[in-house]
Amino acid sequence: MAEKDKNDIRKRLEELRKDNNRKNNRQDDGNKSPFSGFLFFIFVVLLFTFTAIFHQDIQTYFQAKKEISYTEFVNRTQAGEFSEISEKDDKLIAQARENGKDILYFTKKITDRVGNEPIIINAIERKKVKLNSLQPSGGSFFLLLLGQFLPMIIMIAIMVYLAKKMVGGSQGGGPGNIFGFGKSRVNKIDKKPDVKFDDVAGVDGAKEELREVVDFLKNPEKYTKAGARVPKGVLLLGRPGTGKTLLAKAVAGESGASFFSISGSEFVEMFVGVGASRVRDLFEKAKESSPSIIFIDEIDAIGRRRSVGKNSGSNDEREQTLNQLLVEMDGFETDTKVIVLAATNREDVLDPALLRAGRFDRRVTVDAPDLQGRIAILKVHSRNKKLDKDVRLEDIAKITPGFVGADLANLLNEAAILAARRASDTIKMSDLDEAVDKIGMGLGQKGKIIKPEEKKLLAYHEAGHAIMTELTPEADPVHKVTIIPRGEAGGFMMPLPEEKLVTTSKQMLAEIKVLFGGRAAEEIGLEDISTGAYSDIKRATKVARVYVESVGMSKKLGPINFENADDEYSFAPNKSDETVREIDLEIRKILTEEYLNTLNTLQDNWSKLEEVVALLLKKETITGDEVRRIIKGETAEQILKEYENFDKKDEKSQSFETKEIKNKDSEVKDKEIQKSESERAVENVKQELELENKIENQVEEDTKKLEEKNKTEKLAEAVREITGKSDWALEEDFDSEEIENNKDNENKDNDKKDNDSNNSDDSSDNNGSSENGKNEDNKNNDSSNETGNKKKKKNNFKLPSFME
Repeated sequence: MAEKDKNDIRKRLEELRKDNNRKNNRQDDGNKSPFSGFLFFIFVVLLFTFTAIFHQDIQTYFQAKKEISYTEFVNRTQAGEFSEISEKDDKLIAQARENGKDILYFTKKITDRVGNEPIIINAIERKKVKLNSLQPSGGSFFLLLLGQFLPMIIMIAIMVYLAKKMVGGSQGGGPGNIFGFGKSRVNKIDKKPDVKFDDVAGVDGAKEELREVVDFLKNPEKYTKAGARVPKGVLLLGRPGTGKTLLAKAVAGESGASFFSISGSEFVEMFVGVGASRVRDLFEKAKESSPSIIFIDEIDAIGRRRSVGKNSGSNDEREQTLNQLLVEMDGFETDTKVIVLAATNREDVLDPALLRAGRFDRRVTVDAPDLQGRIAILKVHSRNKKLDKDVRLEDIAKITPGFVGADLANLLNEAAILAARRASDTIKMSDLDEAVDKIGMGLGQKGKIIKPEEKKLLAYHEAGHAIMTELTPEADPVHKVTIIPRGEAGGFMMPLPEEKLVTTSKQMLAEIKVLFGGRAAEEIGLEDISTGAYSDIKRATKVARVYVESVGMSKKLGPINFENADDEYSFAPNKSDETVREIDLEIRKILTEEYLNTLNTLQDNWSKLEEVVALLLKKETITGDEVRRIIKGETAEQILKEYENFDKKDEKSQSFETKEIKNKDSEVKDKEIQKSESERAVENVKQELELENKIENQVEEDTKKLEEKNKTEKLAEAVREITGKSDWALEEDFDSEEIENNKDNENKDNDKKDNDSNNSDDSSDNNGSSENGKNEDNKNNDSSNETGNKKKKKNNFKLPSFME
């Protein structure tokens, strides 16, 4: 009952406050009307005065005029055509009626005065014409004063009118209030938002922190009895899209307190002192409406660290605003019940005085959601969408690590758009998979024409990534491999990363191996390399630089951080040129060593890579399970057969579902046709694979020696380029290997000779046959040793000597 009474009192106070605002508005309208009427009265008086004074000139201005010569003017005067002549300035003016119209005739005087012209005077006296003298164009003294001050009076009246209107028109400092810059542009939310804490998922820790803030506003006695004080500020930290603003809306919806929302950029204007004035106005309104919550979005716009130095004057207005904010937050009374919520994704640039206890007492980090959090977010955003039975939100959450709430909402929206393209209102699992690929890599280009050789290159490249991913224990498993162009990428291999809090050195080196898998597969399989590995090499170099320069994992340089200082005003290097050179050499050594390890791994598992390439060329997109089946020993042909059988089952099930509508005879014919077509397709695939295997075996047999020679020459050239060693030095390395192998062979031959001498007591026939058999065995052993040595040389890619 007590809580209801409090709510009723609050509502009653709010109604009274609104009534007062209405009365004030009416009083303002009443104050405006007399001023406006007075201006209108002045305008009417001036209009009548102006019309009365210049009536004659206005009438003359709109009358027809005709200039004639002085002689004609005199002749017409003598003829009695003019009844009245007027003298004005240097002209003689007369009015006559001609063709039913009054026309003013004028001519220039010969002398300064009409009295000095006897001809015209005699004509005037003879015909008794009336002579008038008009006011000169300069006007009277009154008109001179009026012409000078009337424009000024009109301008002052207009300015006063506009100023009065602008000051009284808007109290918010908006476009209609040019003199109200000091008023804050805060948006007071009278209607509570519909967002509740249940609508915010994946950030359970942040919700618990904010629930305490809401509970304090609702039940302050529970905390004051324990001696706790209200937290003056709560700072929400996190990357964009994690839900900071949504949490603030949930606080407004749950608390029931007055909620003021404003952006940090709305405080600062072009006029000095406006920001500080708006901060004061904001907190005054919040105190009047307490209990209340102030939410400042993107507070880094005004809360940046204050600079010191000659360039600090350019930020005076922003710093004044920050200073006023610090004063207001530190000057709260303990019983005001005003809490400041602020959000930013740039904690590193905020002023330390703003972050200290007593201002922002709590800093709530809103991290990217984990697996369970992503599942919860997907469930929240899929409430108003129809999902097919095959949709597994858990699987989507597994392949979207690093996605925040905004990304997951966009993911479901893209899936809904894809479903609408199919003229369906139900989202399928394929729509979600396509949406993940579209957000991560761009729109798929299935209709793009790719040359066969480029398609083969893409298949080798992506297969190299996939094989290295599965054969490297520290790497994440493969989720999908495709050679369908998407965005700017010709294809991609999507891993299934696990949630990690820290990364080990083995995992970083494994990442480098996986990145080098594409380039190494191109070099071995195609004996050529392409620009497709540009981003892979760039990322591998970045990982190696972090490995050496940032986290101190290099054994040679030790656990030292060589990064540049974070101070944006400091340009002094923190390492010598010699250290920079050592860092570069260590990075080169790591990259070269991991690349050679990648070459050796792929060479040892080349048959598996070829199977993955064959499967990619046939299907274009394969799953991680299919890659792992090939690693375990299955072939592409077996997987393709299973794929064909699966299609047969689908076709049979579809025909079974529609058998009541079709005739039995047509069903049998259709099945026979389908079987024959599928069998033909399987046979064609078999023939193609057999033909490819035969061609590959022939090419391998014919080019084995050339490959060995080319690879040894390439390695020798690479070592010469890096180390500057001559050919004889390289030959010594290979000769040493051959000497060791020859020693092993000699030891084996000696052992065999000893065995032969022990068996010399046998018969001559047996000896002859045994000798022939031994000779043949020795030849076979020699040939096997030679081929073994060749394979060793082919697989054993060595690190240059200066890096060992």
